[in-house]
Amino acid sequence: MAKDHILILYDNRTDKSDLQPGWGFSALIELKGRRVLFDTGADNLVLEHNAEALGADLASPDALVLSHEHCDHIGAITSALHKNLEVFYPTSFSTLFQGEVSGEEGWHAHPVSQPVEILPRFRSTGELGEKIVEQSLIVKGDEGPVLITGCAHPGIVEIARSATKIVGKPLQLVLGGFHLYKKNEAAVGEIAAALKELGVKRVAPCHCTGLKAMEVLKESFGTAYLVIKVGSEVKI
Repeated sequence: MAKDHILILYDNRTDKSDLQPGWGFSALIELKGRRVLFDTGADNLVLEHNAEALGADLASPDALVLSHEHCDHIGAITSALHKNLEVFYPTSFSTLFQGEVSGEEGWHAHPVSQPVEILPRFRSTGELGEKIVEQSLIVKGDEGPVLITGCAHPGIVEIARSATKIVGKPLQLVLGGFHLYKKNEAAVGEIAAALKELGVKRVAPCHCTGLKAMEVLKESFGTAYLVIKVGSEVKI
């Protein structure tokens, strides 16, 4: 398996018969010998099946980063937890969740509110949004900064703008759920234009983006649009 990459373990779509789709998102990022699991998807059986089929060891990540407290992003968390794992989640998570994580021996809980370094080359955007608070992950790839989002409830443009300010340069890639399935074609076109204006080089939307929105983004970004499904691998 190639190193320095993003491997999609969980998504709504797959075109490989040995992998299972499911509503949710999870990605394993490996860079310079460090491994971070971003979200877990909803179903333990689906996550574990796909991880095994792809040769991804769920006990290997140094850190688990959770975007927000919706089941399709944290439902399979028990499959990802292991001794000495560093778990980063928004401070706004429920007291029930925080109590469970903090009370487990061997896990290291890290509530996140502001932008913070998770590991070398891995940084959280900090909490963003109001109604549904969410954190995203910024990865310092060799070709430039990569932004990984869970559902982008705070708005994909707003998240990309915040990430761009944090790193001080344009984003090489924005990957993950863009939450555009309720947007019409004109609105998605405006969002694509705004991302380009921010300097985003490539986009790789999946999960809650919506098929119609994906078509608009693909038309706008052309060859800079990456198709993402379960089993997709993106070199960084």
